[in-house]
Amino acid sequence: MLSKQDVEVVAHYSPFGHSRRQFYAQKLTSVIAVMPEIKAVAKSAPNARKDQTEEVTIAGDAPVTLFADQPERVRKINELRKLIQNYDDCERRSDELFLCRFLYCCDWDVQEAFGRIVKLIKLKEANPDWFFHKPIATYSELLNRNVKFALDRRDRRGRRVFITRLGAIDFSSMAVTDLANLDDIWFELMLNELETLESGVTCLIDMSGYSLKSFRFLTPQNIRIGSAKTDLLPLKNIEFHVVNSSVFMNAAIAILYPMLSKKIKDQVRFHYSNWASLHEYIPADILPAEYGGTAGKTFDFKTIHGQVLDRANDFDRLLTYGVRYGSAPTGTAATAQIVPKGKGGKAKGKHREAEKKKSLAGCTVEE
Repeated sequence: MLSKQDVEVVAHYSPFGHSRRQFYAQKLTSVIAVMPEIKAVAKSAPNARKDQTEEVTIAGDAPVTLFADQPERVRKINELRKLIQNYDDCERRSDELFLCRFLYCCDWDVQEAFGRIVKLIKLKEANPDWFFHKPIATYSELLNRNVKFALDRRDRRGRRVFITRLGAIDFSSMAVTDLANLDDIWFELMLNELETLESGVTCLIDMSGYSLKSFRFLTPQNIRIGSAKTDLLPLKNIEFHVVNSSVFMNAAIAILYPMLSKKIKDQVRFHYSNWASLHEYIPADILPAEYGGTAGKTFDFKTIHGQVLDRANDFDRLLTYGVRYGSAPTGTAATAQIVPKGKGGKAKGKHREAEKKKSLAGCTVEE
């Protein structure tokens, strides 16, 4: 729990002006007072399951045949595809695996899945910099900072393991949108695997080297956009494991805690530096020595980065989505004009026939 002195230090680094720091400190204190005490997670090993990895191509123009023996699911995939294809005058990704992301997380409710996709499209149109929007080669330097990455092996429940190392963030040269783009790249990789849709993702958050400078990112606007993007992540099962925590991590949680959904709160576990506790969820044989594991001294970043950089054509193909039908973008689809849609923009959820009555200046880059 934070002391009064800790609260004053945190308030000093808040994104608010000097005149509001005293109020901010009082507010932070009141939030901490109602927070549950942070304790190390109890040892309760999850059930093991066999690895059932299934590789599926990213290409939207080369759909795969999924659930051939389940006609009801095939019907729902086709129904959702028609809704997306008739949504507007832009090319939208509608391959089976992409649609399954949203059907899985919505328990195969077609209308709910469609609504979720539409919300994601609108969020991207209003905030394009928060999403993957450039050729993958331009992200190589950002990827090499090793702030966020996915392991090439799964945990014992068949879940992908996504790691965030906050101490590796250079706050003097990185923007919050850089971190959001990294999330997009790695989750695009993971969500394009059927087993990930079925089993989920395990997130390991390393707080070692955490800096108070990160509080500059916690502006109301960033929190609003980041929360909206997280809520629309098409993943039903996601779990967070925090290690190397500190008093300042507790401060950040105090700020964000009221904004988290109950589902997220229930999926966060704190291990501090108790590696035995962590290994109940993420086995030691896929972690390096720095996390008490046996998979070498450090991560094999050449293999890790290769998962993305060796699929440059697949990732770059995603940039063709969001371009208006009949358009021939020069270079890459990332050059397509971005048109944010506010209250005066395109009507919600209208089909293509209705939208054709309007003059379209351009469309956003879409997955």
